[in-house]
Amino acid sequence: MSKCRITVLKCLFDEELKAQYINDDNYGPCPYFKPGDVIDYEGGEKPEAFGCRIGWKSIADEARHFAEGHNFMGGAHIVCCNDGVRPVIFKLEVVD
Repeated sequence: MSKCRITVLKCLFDEELKAQYINDDNYGPCPYFKPGDVIDYEGGEKPEAFGCRIGWKSIADEARHFAEGHNFMGGAHIVCCNDGVRPVIFKLEVVD
């Protein structure tokens, strides 16, 4: 059985968009991840270590394909969550 290794590459934060659209002084960069975090996913439900439910929904389909051993991109696949103000960029890869 294969698994999908999820590695956090970047955590971005757009101050301009935050200032323009989000009226919350506590809103900042993603609180769930930092670059270099690694989570191994073996299929099924969201892994416990993947703290963000919305982020998981953004990458879950690709992660499932990789966990099933389908390396349809021929290597790593770069994906991101759909938070436009503080997106997190992940690398997905098949690990045997």
